[in-house]
Amino acid sequence: MQRSLFALAFTAVLLGGRAEAQSPQGDATAFHSKVVSLYSFEPHKLTSQQVEAKSKVLDDFWSEVKADPKRYLPFLRNELRDERNSAFFSYDGSKLLLAVSEDRNDRAVALEAIPRADLQGVQHTDYLRTVHWFARNGFHTTKAALRILDYPDFKAFIVQHALTLGQNYSLIYMLFPMPDSDFVPTLIDRLKIETSVLSQKSILLALWYSMTAEAKAAAARFISDTSKSEEARNYAKELAQRKASITSALTISTAQQLKEERRKVMYRLSDEALLEFDSLTLKLLAKQ
Repeated sequence: MQRSLFALAFTAVLLGGRAEAQSPQGDATAFHSKVVSLYSFEPHKLTSQQVEAKSKVLDDFWSEVKADPKRYLPFLRNELRDERNSAFFSYDGSKLLLAVSEDRNDRAVALEAIPRADLQGVQHTDYLRTVHWFARNGFHTTKAALRILDYPDFKAFIVQHALTLGQNYSLIYMLFPMPDSDFVPTLIDRLKIETSVLSQKSILLALWYSMTAEAKAAAARFISDTSKSEEARNYAKELAQRKASITSALTISTAQQLKEERRKVMYRLSDEALLEFDSLTLKLLAKQ
């Protein structure tokens, strides 16, 4: 397939000016201009033909950066820290940084930028997998995880396990590889201001799974708040009334040991992992 004139024009912008040597400051300015030019769009607002053309040009950009990471990494880091850049660059540029650098500080830069993305223009499954990878590798993913609360229709599909995850369990997967102390306070704060009923229910489910005293207290306050929707309040009541079976209590593990085991289970994205997660949660519930 021949590349469109539109794509060729952008490729000219991408590749232009390489022959002339530039100062570091000049390189940085040129790189910024390139980012602004190439990423001045949001994928969900384009036709399929426009998306195809943009993809080809961005592939060239990726190839250029990957061919000379020593030169381009400082510029890429700076652009990802610049919140004025487009929402799609925040995600695609972060993925590029992850592709060219394994430095933990660079990964932290990417994680900070990722939640600035407009998830209408990002594949939900890729977003879930990316944030989940950060969580199971010891990064604090609360901010990136809570981004999906702005998108009640968020849905990911894990092909290998024929597993579909809605907003609720996608949130669980992005949070629970971390200790609950890393995200419960932020969830409680978000619950106070969240207006989407579906997102309220996702938060309430995550708080219930945390099995902490502060989460229970927050859920109780929510149930008593008549300004909240009846649907969400009834859901919170249903969660609060869940009971564990007698057999679930038959474990010598402490609550903390069960939480740690459950946290490691959530390193795996699969239906089997969710079943183990629920089984361990019932054992925790039996200790309440």
